[in-house]
Amino acid sequence: MENEEIIKQKRGFYWYYLTFPACAFFILVNYFSKNFKVVGLDAGLMISVSTFLFGFLISISFSMLLSRSSSLKSALAGETGRIISLYLLSKHLGKSLKEKLEVLFDSYTINTLREYKDYSIGRETFYNVYENIKLAEIKTEFQKQTFNSFMYILGEWEVLRENLEYLTKKRALLWSLKCSNYLLGFIVIALLFLNRSDLFTNILFIILSTVIIFVLLIIEDYDELRIGDYTANISNSEQIFDLMGKDRYYPFDILGRVRLENGKKYRIGIYDSSTKREKIVLMTYSLSFGIRLTSFMKKFSGREGL
Repeated sequence: MENEEIIKQKRGFYWYYLTFPACAFFILVNYFSKNFKVVGLDAGLMISVSTFLFGFLISISFSMLLSRSSSLKSALAGETGRIISLYLLSKHLGKSLKEKLEVLFDSYTINTLREYKDYSIGRETFYNVYENIKLAEIKTEFQKQTFNSFMYILGEWEVLRENLEYLTKKRALLWSLKCSNYLLGFIVIALLFLNRSDLFTNILFIILSTVIIFVLLIIEDYDELRIGDYTANISNSEQIFDLMGKDRYYPFDILGRVRLENGKKYRIGIYDSSTKREKIVLMTYSLSFGIRLTSFMKKFSGREGL
């Protein structure tokens, strides 16, 4: 099986990876500027004030990020519950509606798992659910009640979906707050540099400066949804695929975060650099899975035979 969808290429890079070169930089700065001093500077007092303000703003930043993360997980769980309910209710509203919803829900789940930072990509598929309501069979009183429940849940899903669009597209941190974090962080690093006098303060400068850089970069990763990468969405998507009897789909870049079962078939999305599209291939997990996956990667990257 092979399918194609237009996508943007993802990069498996986290900003906090830059912590390591930052640490090396601070070690070099400390080594080559041992004799640099500013006479009469009370760095200790300024460090106390700056670190207090820096810590205060960082705590606010993490609070905002965690609040968005909590809202995101709650909305994802709510959406999964609505999709499952709609699918189960559709079984009582005729075979045509059920089969059509299987296709739509499968497509929607694949799209939103792949493009987790742009939830609006599932909007058209969602609207198609409304377009296909006419397929519902309403011949008995039970089907009438079921259809009413179906429409009510569909309306609830729209609210959750709009919330997910907002949470995934909007940054959690204000630009002014982020700039303040960076400004105070670099002020603290500069003051730690000026406060060096012996081996202990030299080591303290390197360690604390590296930690400050790490904190700033990890906040950036959380704000851009790099960390987690919709990990909650992976579990929710698996439930939907399993319920509908579909092979589970995973984009190639999240394979390291899921557990694959031996002998089970999976749909793997691989980026094709020549067409800038994703090709979905059906593969059975076995001992040769990695080798076969590598051959597909070479083929789609245009490096086959090189």
